Amino acid sequence: MKIMITGGAGYIGNELVYRLSAEPGVKEILVYDNLCKGNYNLFTGLRKVPGNNVRFIQADVLDTRTLKREMQGIDVVIHLAAKVETPYQDQNPHDFEQTNHWGTAEVVYAAEETNVKRLMYLSSQSVYGQGEVESTEHPRMPSSYYAISKMRGEDHVLRLMEKIPVQLVRCANVYGYSKNLRVETPVNQLIFDAHFTNRVAIHGDPEHTQTHISVYRLVEVLARMVKREMESDIYNLSHRQMSSFDYVESLKELYPELETIFVDQHIPLHNLIVECDPRLKELLPGDTTMVEDLVKFRELFTF
Repeated sequence: MKIMITGGAGYIGNELVYRLSAEPGVKEILVYDNLCKGNYNLFTGLRKVPGNNVRFIQADVLDTRTLKREMQGIDVVIHLAAKVETPYQDQNPHDFEQTNHWGTAEVVYAAEETNVKRLMYLSSQSVYGQGEVESTEHPRMPSSYYAISKMRGEDHVLRLMEKIPVQLVRCANVYGYSKNLRVETPVNQLIFDAHFTNRVAIHGDPEHTQTHISVYRLVEVLARMVKREMESDIYNLSHRQMSSFDYVESLKELYPELETIFVDQHIPLHNLIVECDPRLKELLPGDTTMVEDLVKFRELFTF
C-alpha cells in the first residue's frame, strides 16, 4: 500500500507518519508538506522513523502540477494539510480560504484524475458551530473564518464520494504531545503555562464545554481506519467533553499550587458537544483519564 499524507510534517501528520511507517503492508509513505510553519522536527532527533518507507516532497496543495504528479500510483490519500491558527481563527480569512477551501479542492481534483483508490479527509467539529451534536445530520453552522473554510473544503470532498471510497472525519479539538507541538491549542497552552509559570488564565465562562481527543488517539484511529474497508460517509470523532474549569481541576492534581486567573468570566460562550460515531468509537484505544494524559505529556518536558 502506498499512502500520501498532505500536511505530513505537521502536528498530527508527524505522529501519523511514525505510526503508519511501522504498519506491515505499507510500502511507501509520501509526506507532502510545504513546511510553511517551519515543521522540521520530523526530519531530526533521536527518534527514528521505524520503517524504511518514508519519502518527502516539499510542495503546496495549491501546486496542481506537483500534486497530480506525486499522486500517481498512490492508493490512499490522507488529507491533513490545513491552516489552523488558534486563537486567530477570525484573522486573514483569505489565507484560510486558499488553503482549507481551494487547497482541498485541488486535492480532490488530483485524486479524481489520478485514480486514487481512497481519500480520507480530516475536517473539524467547528463546522457545527455550537450545540449538542448527536450525528452528522446536525446542520453545519460555522461561526469563524476557519470553520467556514473547512466546510467549503468538505463540499468538494463530498462530491468525490460518488466516485471513490471517501471518509470525511469531523474531529474534536486535539491535544497532546507531538514532535511538532502546537502550544497554542487550549489544553496544550494550559499545561505549558501550568508547568513553566505555575499560572493559567481562563477567558470567558469557565463552564464553556467542548469535546476533545488526544493526538495519540486520533492517530491510532486514522491508522486503524486505513487498514479497514469503510463505507464512504461522514464520521464524527471525539473522546471526552470537558469545560475550561474541568481542565483546571485536572491540572491542579498535578500542580496543587497552581494559580488560576479568570478573565471576563461573565461572558457566555457557546458549548459544542459532539457525540463520537459508534463506528469510530470501537477503533479508539483503551481509555484513560485526562489527568493520566496530562501526566504523560508532562513527562516529555525537558525540565
